[in-house]
Parts: sequence; structure tokens; C-alpha cells
Amino acid sequence: MIYLIVLIYLLLLSLAFDFLKAKGPKNFFYYSSMIILILIAGLRWKVGGDSLGYQERFEKLIYPIYQFGNIDFIKVGWEPGYVLINSICKTIVPEFWFFQLVQATFVQIILFQFFKRYTPYYFTAVLFYSVIYYFYFNMEILREIFTICIFVRFMFPALAKENYKKYYLLNVLLIFFHNSAIILLLFPFLSKFSLNKKGIIVLIVSMFLITTIFSIFPNIINIFAFSDGLSSKFVKYSRYSLSINGMIYNFIIFAVIPYYLIKLNEKYYNNLDFEKLIFPYFFIISIYIAYSGFGRFINYFGLFMLVFLVNTLYLIMHVNVFKKVRVVLILFLSFGTLYYKYQYYSISYDYILHDTTKFNMYYPYSSIFNKEDYYRFRTTIYTKSMSDSYNNSVKNKK
Repeated sequence: MIYLIVLIYLLLLSLAFDFLKAKGPKNFFYYSSMIILILIAGLRWKVGGDSLGYQERFEKLIYPIYQFGNIDFIKVGWEPGYVLINSICKTIVPEFWFFQLVQATFVQIILFQFFKRYTPYYFTAVLFYSVIYYFYFNMEILREIFTICIFVRFMFPALAKENYKKYYLLNVLLIFFHNSAIILLLFPFLSKFSLNKKGIIVLIVSMFLITTIFSIFPNIINIFAFSDGLSSKFVKYSRYSLSINGMIYNFIIFAVIPYYLIKLNEKYYNNLDFEKLIFPYFFIISIYIAYSGFGRFINYFGLFMLVFLVNTLYLIMHVNVFKKVRVVLILFLSFGTLYYKYQYYSISYDYILHDTTKFNMYYPYSSIFNKEDYYRFRTTIYTKSMSDSYNNSVKNKK
């Protein structure tokens, strides 16, 4: 029920301030929304999938800062920077909810600043964020979201200004918080290309070259991954091989439609805010379509894609040339995006527990104030799914 109430609240704010241009205390409602989202994520009790694993390690394997040397980094399995943050939080308050609250506060502040900076329709951006990324960013990828936030808040502006010294300094630092940040090392080089004939040829050649190399030499990723953690992630995500229909579907969703929207925006705007990320995005997507191990790197583009979508929706709404097809286009882009996320939330866990889906990892909600025992079935689902994932990755390594 709490999710529905918040969703309706955010929808009303979007309609009032972005669509109807109502006058009122926008900042008050905007930052009130931020506080609400902080509290829901920060005060949750065993809500989410990977959150359960993070909490277990925090409680059993993380020590306060004055015992930092006793931490077994191999057993924890986290990068040292992220372990340090956990240790500092445990020194202040030795319970996991405090770390959750600190992280949720950090994430929401960065994201709300980002939305307000890059779109005048920031209430709509928050609405889409709450549906598409809120659970995933705040209750699943607790390490990677830290690097994503630093990337969007500090590294991307440095990239846009071609301040490569600052960019690479932050990039190297982030690798000590989540090893997926290694991919960001390529962005300054990739950002120099455009989606012209030369750029498209580079994409096609790169896609065939990389996928061919990984197909012939599957263990080569161990050379470039720099860590067993990143290597195992590639193995894990790559085992979900796509059929031809799946490749075509992803090609349309992640390549064709974004390409059309970019060209549409270029027609009406002289400069695009995220122009430096266009080619890096299509580089990752071109490989992801054929080699699913690259799918995780799309997370670094998620917030930019969301803002770009929101700005495009209002562009369609305000440009007369779309008058006859305005409603159709807006519904297609909005509900098409939401349907894609619905597919994620509706993944069946029936093989583990009867009549359960991915969404049951977040619903019903439980807070630290009541600590309902909903987490028991979540623990069962999480433990079984992680066990299956590990066993499958071991089989693939063989």
C-alpha cells in the first residue's frame, strides 16, 4: 500500500507542476518527495533481493573501523572502498539499517540534483525513476549505485568539459568501490566518435570482433577483468544467451528506438546535454545485443536515458508537428518503457515458492519499526536463486 500511495503522490505532482504548470512551492514538494524515498529505502527491513546478502555480510563479516584489519576481504567479496564505507557506518551505529539510511540519503540527493540540473520536468523524472529504477538502485545494486552516482554527478561533467585528468582520477578511485567502473576508462576515447558512417562501421566491427574473440576464447575475460569478481559477473550474465528473437527485440528496444529519439532531439535542439555519451552507449549496446555479459554496463546510462526520455515526451507534447500522433507516441514511449520494467518485476519464482514473482522481493513492505516476517520467504527465494546462479556459472566455467 505504501508504494501505491507514494506513486499516486508523485503522479499528482508530475501532472500539477510539469504538465499543468501549476504555481506553488515546487521546491517544498520536490524535496519532500526526496525525503519520502530516502525513508522508504533507508528504514526498510529485509526488503529487496541482494539487500539480504549485503545485510548478512554486514552483520557477520564487517567490523568497526578500529578493527578494520580483522576483516577478511576475500570472504566478504567486496571492493575495499565499499568495505571501508560499511566499516565506518558500523562504527557509528552497528546495525544495518543505519548503513541503508546513509546510502539511501546519498543516492537520493545525487539523483534529485541530477534531475533538477538536466530537465525542467523533474517531477516527471522522479515519477519514472520511482517505477523503473528505485527498487533496483536502492535495494539491489548497493555497491554499483555508489559508482553510478559519482559518475553522473562528477565524472560526466568532467567528461563533457574534456577534463580528463579529473575524470580518470575519479575513475581509478571508483574501481576500488565497484570493479564494473573499469568500463568507464573507455568513455573518453569512445566519446570522440559520432553516429555517422564512420562511427557505425566502428560499432559493427567492434561488435563482431569482440563477440568472436569471446566465443573462441571464453576465458580471455579473466585477463581483462582485473579481478575474479568481475570475471564471474561476466560468466553469470553471459549464460543468459539470447535467441534470435531476443536479439531482435533488444536491438529494437535499446538501439533503434533510442537512435530515432536522438535524431528527433537533434532536429529541435542545437546541442544535446548527453552528446558525449551517445557513442559509448551504442558501443556497449552493440556488444550487449550479441554478448549479454555486457548488459550490466547499461546501468551507467540508465539515469541519462531516463532524463532523455522525459525531455523527449514533453518535446513531442509541445511541438505542433506531432499534433496528430502526439497521444500515440507518448503512450507508446511511456507504456513501452514501463512494460519492459513490468517484465522484470513479473519474473516468476514459482519454481522456488508457489505464486511468487520478483516483485515479492519488495512487496509487502516491512520497516525496522515492525520487522514483519515477510523476509522469511524472501530469504528462501534469494538463497535458492543465488545457489542456482552459482551452480550454473560453475558449469559454464567448465
